[in-house]
Amino acid sequence: MHIINELEAGGAERVLTRIACHNSRDSGRNIPRQIVVSLMDEGVFGTDLRDAGVELHCLGMKPGIRDLPGAIIRLTRLMRKFKPDAIMSWLYHSDFIATIAATLSGCGTRRLAWNIRCAEMDLKQYGRSTRIVLALLAKMSGAPAVVAANSYTGQQHHIKCGYNPKKWAYLPNGFDTDEWHPDPNAKNRLCAELDIDPAKHLVGMVARKDLAKDHVTLLEAIRLVRNNGHNVHLALVGQNTEELAIADELVPHVSALGLRRDVAQLVPAFDIAVLASSFGEGFPNVIGEAMACGVPAIGNDVGDVTNVIGDTGKIVPQGSPDKLAKAIEELITEDAESRTHRKMASRNRIINHYGLDAMNARYLALWDELAGKQPVAELGFPRDPRQPN
Repeated sequence: MHIINELEAGGAERVLTRIACHNSRDSGRNIPRQIVVSLMDEGVFGTDLRDAGVELHCLGMKPGIRDLPGAIIRLTRLMRKFKPDAIMSWLYHSDFIATIAATLSGCGTRRLAWNIRCAEMDLKQYGRSTRIVLALLAKMSGAPAVVAANSYTGQQHHIKCGYNPKKWAYLPNGFDTDEWHPDPNAKNRLCAELDIDPAKHLVGMVARKDLAKDHVTLLEAIRLVRNNGHNVHLALVGQNTEELAIADELVPHVSALGLRRDVAQLVPAFDIAVLASSFGEGFPNVIGEAMACGVPAIGNDVGDVTNVIGDTGKIVPQGSPDKLAKAIEELITEDAESRTHRKMASRNRIINHYGLDAMNARYLALWDELAGKQPVAELGFPRDPRQPN
């Protein structure tokens, strides 16, 4: 049983959907039945889960603490009904509610794993309830059998926040490289949709409108690149990106596409993928997805971005539009041979290190341990991604 706050277009929601759908469709092995519980509604990914045969329950919880007791009661009833062998909660509020419900239902927290999906959170940017819940979770962190994280930096950040679990597990993201793949026709299709010349350098960022994603720095970097004489167009994909404030001089050179369901068809159109996040990232899906499509990536030095990109792209400091602009210029001015090599290296890095099957094997091993079927294989963390090889 997976428990998550909601199923809107976020990274945690996408990975949960990916892992639940993958296991629900794979009937050729002894795979555990997948049940997903959204504390709120079915959001963006509910249809995908249902289409894959995943059992989905939405508890209809409203924002705020008033509906919290009702959500705990409804989740407790579900746990008593299904008696799950393994329970995995995703994100802070779900960790808190799942821990209480597992205790009240009789399932017990020995079957529970928390799944941390973020790192280096700037809590000033979030509501008071998030800060309170995080403080409570630090005190409760010895309750679940395992606390998992998708990044080294996520683990280290939560240790600093006071987390002291019985056991840590590393669950890096994985990508379906059949779904996310190069498409030589993608750029022409997207440029036709945007009514721009395909000869332009197309830079893309897939990220919702959020202070953590730092669109301001990216927009300033694009302005600098254009002022240096490079014919660059920026495509912004993500929830509410159409609401971003864009300077008049950049309006003709920026396309804000909002929330899209065809992201896997859009990303291969990019010449470069950028993630300008200033905080909060653990293991960002959008970097891995772009690389799987053979698109070189530029990321800020946050979370495990350095580990994911390796030497296939560029790493720049946070909040540095001049350095981001320089990295963009270096990639778009590469010769054709170097560019082809970089594209191939980007995709091969995902295939070799972050494939969907490798991710799935780690999840299955952890679920088996929670269910008491076998001792889990070592799911240790990698080296500090900010230290040299």
